[in-house]
Amino acid sequence: MTHVSITDLCEELEATDGTHREVLETHSMTVDVGRYPSSTAASKNPHNEDELYYVLSGAGKLRVGDETYDVEGGDLVYVEPEMEHDFFAIEEAITVLIVFGSATDPTSYGIRRAAEHASDRGEE
Repeated sequence: MTHVSITDLCEELEATDGTHREVLETHSMTVDVGRYPSSTAASKNPHNEDELYYVLSGAGKLRVGDETYDVEGGDLVYVEPEMEHDFFAIEEAITVLIVFGSATDPTSYGIRRAAEHASDRGEE
């Protein structure tokens, strides 16, 4: 079992002006907390995983493919694999819980990130 205080992680992000913090990584999913300041845009690279964005707080817009949505705390958005997406017109800093499903392709962003961490530790 893993227990994490999302409230504490959000406070850490705000105090350090951070944008992302990994919460959990398993073979079937990765969970991050992301924070996007107001008056900014946060383009997201398409991933090969399913993605869920649960908006914890804030308000702005999210573009997914050709669709644009107003988002605010309490909203849940599903992003299909390889779909371009970005937050923009952020009126109030947006904090999200991001759940990435398992990768379906070894060139997935999540797989690359795991490989980068391994090379940082001298593993290959």
